[in-house]
Amino acid sequence: MGKENTSEIQQRIYDFIVNYIREEGMPPTNREIGTAMKIASTGHVDYHLTMLEKKNMIEREAKKSRGIKLKQQIWGIHVLGSIAAGEPLEIFNESDEVIEAGRDLEQQGAYALVVRGQSMIEDHICDKDYVVIKPQATCENGDIVVAVHLQGNGHATLKRFYQEKEQNRVRLQPANSTMNPIFIPKTQWDQEWQIQGKVVAIFRKCYAA
Repeated sequence: MGKENTSEIQQRIYDFIVNYIREEGMPPTNREIGTAMKIASTGHVDYHLTMLEKKNMIEREAKKSRGIKLKQQIWGIHVLGSIAAGEPLEIFNESDEVIEAGRDLEQQGAYALVVRGQSMIEDHICDKDYVVIKPQATCENGDIVVAVHLQGNGHATLKRFYQEKEQNRVRLQPANSTMNPIFIPKTQWDQEWQIQGKVVAIFRKCYAA
């Protein structure tokens, strides 16, 4: 059984639980659900919660008034794949993984990529870190950006962007003193490259020892 078999009232209860947790930082009680849904009987509420539990949409902790938990995270920004901070790598467009990065970034259409490589290590962006990308086609000198080579099968790289007007070129600068920058003539940049977004946040997963 799954969400597609959920009745209208059960779906409304589920949506209420999701919004309540998001707004209040804790799950609602049965009585609060009943008040919101205009259901007088807490037993009736309990029945619908049991059905949601059977459909694997929630789980409940026994003998706890606020014991409802969602079975899956349904908000956050999507992790669209991985990007090599050292060499261009294709961005994957489908992923079920999401991370919580705040509502403002969600509303801006931000997404996350997993970093592969060490070329941005001196900016404290390490291998396996998550970088949050705000989609935009323009940037300022010094911004860390996702630069896509349109003529290179859509491959992308993560670098600091610098427009060097005197040399009539763009420099994509790694943050690793052992690596060389990528220099791109301005005409080639305009024709073959595109800024897909800039880094606005970095997340790191902590692993148990």
